[in-house]
Amino acid sequence: MAEEGELTPLLGAAVHVDVRDIVLICDRIGIVAFAFSGVELGVRKGLDLFGLVVMGVVTATGGGLLRDVILDRVPFVIAHEDYLGVAVAASVLSVLLLAWRRPLPRGAIAGADALGLGAFATAGAFAALETGHGFGVVVLLAAVTATGGGLLRDLLAARVPLVLRSEINATAAMVGGALVWALQDVSTSAAALAGLSTTAALRAVGVAKGLDLPRLRDPEE
Repeated sequence: MAEEGELTPLLGAAVHVDVRDIVLICDRIGIVAFAFSGVELGVRKGLDLFGLVVMGVVTATGGGLLRDVILDRVPFVIAHEDYLGVAVAASVLSVLLLAWRRPLPRGAIAGADALGLGAFATAGAFAALETGHGFGVVVLLAAVTATGGGLLRDLLAARVPLVLRSEINATAAMVGGALVWALQDVSTSAAALAGLSTTAALRAVGVAKGLDLPRLRDPEE
């Protein structure tokens, strides 16, 4: 039987694996939710079937793509074809659901969106840490990874990006990224869980309460 001292690293490894699995699952859930939002907007803009799938894939993977371009490395979505496959499948499924007029429940979409935002923000923060960057870049890439897909989606739809005028997605992602940076030396697992859960919670509360950042009034109004 293993002694207590021998069990400690084993338990730590188990926790680490569990956290990675949690982040991975939330990431995949987020892909589905983000793809659905892209396809849904595409339907409202009158895009054809190809355009709808493109909107879904761009929304689901655009944040990570922008992050990796900033870090000057091969984009994760290109290096891992299974990731692209999930985004395409989620987009096609979204097209079918909307074509059959069977949209997913808004509550389910909001919850999946929050978990995805948390997972994307956490992934962005760790990507910055792994490449040796400090606090500012960690927070920036957390926000870019979490909101970049929506930004590209809105630009393709020819509208002012939602992240610049409504909701608190970027703020939530930056808070999550800051927590990852603050807790990285304490525990990678704790940092990942804190970043994911805090970002997701802030997003969920923001949606439930209809929270937006303050705006300046137009002096001409």
